[in-house]
Formats: sequence, C-alpha cells, structure tokens
Amino acid sequence: MNVTAYTLAGTVTSALVGGSLGLLGAAVLPVHGGRAGAIALLVLALLAAARDSGLVALPLPQVGRQTDGRWAKTLELRPAAVLWGLDIGLVFTTWLNLSGAWVLAALAFLTGNPTFGVALFVAYWLGRALSVWIGPLLVDSATETSRLLATLFDQRRLFRFAHVAGLACTVLVFASWIVTGTTS
Repeated sequence: MNVTAYTLAGTVTSALVGGSLGLLGAAVLPVHGGRAGAIALLVLALLAAARDSGLVALPLPQVGRQTDGRWAKTLELRPAAVLWGLDIGLVFTTWLNLSGAWVLAALAFLTGNPTFGVALFVAYWLGRALSVWIGPLLVDSATETSRLLATLFDQRRLFRFAHVAGLACTVLVFASWIVTGTTS
C-alpha cells in the first residue's frame, strides 16, 4: 500500500510538471513544434547523449539536493511514502544523474501541449517508480535490500548505457522529424 501511495503521489506532481511545461510553452512560444523545435530537440538530445556517455563534460542544471531522509524516520510509512513520491515526482527538485529529463522537459515545452506534457511526464515517472515495484521481487527478504542496492550500484554502467541508448533513439526520432518534415 505504501508503494501505491508513493506512485500515486509522484504521478500527481509529475503530471503537474509536464502540464505546466506544456502550458508555459503554449503561452510563450509563437509557434509550437515545427522544424526549428525539432532541430532544438535534436541538438539537446545529442548533447545529453554525449554528456551521459562521457564524451563531453557538461554540468547538469539541477537543484542538487536529496529528498529528506528524516521523513522515513519520523513519520508513519504512508505519509513518508507520499512525501517522497511528491518530491521525487517533481523531477527537478532533487539530484539528477542523467540528463534525459531535460530532453523531456524541452519536448513538453516546445510542443506547447499541456496534455502531451502530462502524458510524457507521467510515463517518465511510472518508469522511475517501476524500480520500487520490482525491487522486492528481486530479493528473498527485506534484509537483502543492501545487497540489492550494492548490485545495482555495481551495474550502474549498464544503466547508463541503456539511458544513452534511449537518448540515441530519441535523436533518431527527432532527426526523422526534420528529414521527413512531419513536425509541422
């Protein structure tokens, strides 16, 4: 039940972030999408892939703070799970290790479509929250959590590779939009 509360809370704030980016784009951009938008997204996705693969050293714009661990120690489990979900679901209020979220933010903004922004960020959040649902299936007992976390940490290069592969696919999509002219 706490995992559900965490997931639902993060869904709410991720939807707010995505919708707000789409709404902001609708309010400030004279034209949404189009070739210029696709080129901007292509450049951003290329930079993100180069950064995350280690080819270029680019700082990642971020708040650089951790979700408050005291919540888990001072609150009941459900309220702590809700607060963690609300906080992490905001995407940009805690540490970011990979830059793909910025590509999604640019996409939501440049489309100027709040509904699309909501869908995009809710999908992103559900992908992040999936680890909380799958984690318990990978261990026999809660006492093995530290071993699971150590194993995941040891496999971080694999996760980074998967992220860069996703960004490469994103680059291909944006490039195809530019070439085929399907952005207008």
